[in-house]
This record gives sequence, C-alpha cells and structure tokens, in this order.
Amino acid sequence: MKSLLMDLLADEPDASRGRSTAREYLQARILLALQDHGAFTDWAFLGGTALRFLYRLPRYSEDLDFSLLAAGQDARFESLMRLVRNDLAAEGYAVEVTARMRSAVAIGMVKFRELLHEARLSPHASEVLAVRVEIDTNPPAGAVCETSVVRRFGMLNLLHHDRASLFADKLRSVDWSVARGDVSPFLERRQDADLVDRDILLGLLRQRRGS
Repeated sequence: MKSLLMDLLADEPDASRGRSTAREYLQARILLALQDHGAFTDWAFLGGTALRFLYRLPRYSEDLDFSLLAAGQDARFESLMRLVRNDLAAEGYAVEVTARMRSAVAIGMVKFRELLHEARLSPHASEVLAVRVEIDTNPPAGAVCETSVVRRFGMLNLLHHDRASLFADKLRSVDWSVARGDVSPFLERRQDADLVDRDILLGLLRQRRGS
C-alpha cells in the first residue's frame, strides 16, 4: 500500500537512501502483483535484484530481470504489465507502464510520477521514479530453477534461478572495474565495492557446491 511506503520514508533523513528504499519497496510490490497474476508459473527471477532479495546482497539494484523457463513460450508480457499497472493505480500511485519487444527481450518501464516529491525526496513534482522490467523470451540452456518464499515488504513466493546460476550469469557478463563503479552508488556501505571481485564470487560458488 502507498501509505505504508510513505510511512517508511517519513523517517529517512538521507535522500539517496530514501530513493533506493522507495525503489526497492516498489520492486517488491511489482513482484507481488506479478505473483498474484500467475507470472511465476513460467517466469524465473534473476539478476542483481534477485540476488539482493534472495540472498541479502548489500547492494541496491534498479531493475527486475526475468527469463522464461523455455524458449517459445508466450511471455504474456503486455497483459501482465497492464495488470501490474491496474493494481498499483488502485493503491493510489500515479503510475504509467510501457511495454515493448526488442529482439527476444521484452522490456517494460513502470514509472511513478509525483511520488518522490510527495515523499520529500525531490523538490520537483515532475520527477519520475522508474523500475525497469525485462524478460528474456529466448533463454540460454543450463540454468537451474527453484522456488523460495522471501519476506521483503510482504511475502513473496518466487520462482528463480538458483544461486549458482545467478552468480554464473554475473561472472559471464561483468567487467570487474566497470562493475565496481556501477554498483558503488547502490551499496549500503560504499567500502563493500572492494568485494566485487572475481575470486570472491568464485569462492561463494565453491561454498555453494560444498554445502
């Protein structure tokens, strides 16, 4: 509910952290809407936000990334994004949703207008807080999926790539010096950027295999 978010932000003295908290709350609310409308029968959650929600990674993330379980399935992307918009609008948010296909990837933007200004996180009433939603409709083979219940501003029952698959995806796509600069603004503690390191992530994967 919007009122819960506004209460959460009321006591936050740091505007940057407040913006990150607001985005994360809205990410959770979008995930709940997707869950309620059946997305997680064939959508798997992945990416940086999945790592934060599932494994409490100390890094805020901007996007919600997903993959279909198998190529050729109907992602129902536009219809699900419309349902997300309707749910959020019913809770009092001034929200706009766009959806488009780019090759095999469907991309949506959920834009919240006026929210930052209402929460006193921006002096500009027109400033938008956006959450990007992206799904790969032609996923690579090999990822392992599992289901987890996560308490993040509510109860989420998420189908997702397992931890090894999530970290493997990051290892394939990351240039480490670029990655440290990319994640630094989203870390709860800026010094944790030093932990964005190939050997550390490989060590986490070995621990997973040994557990």
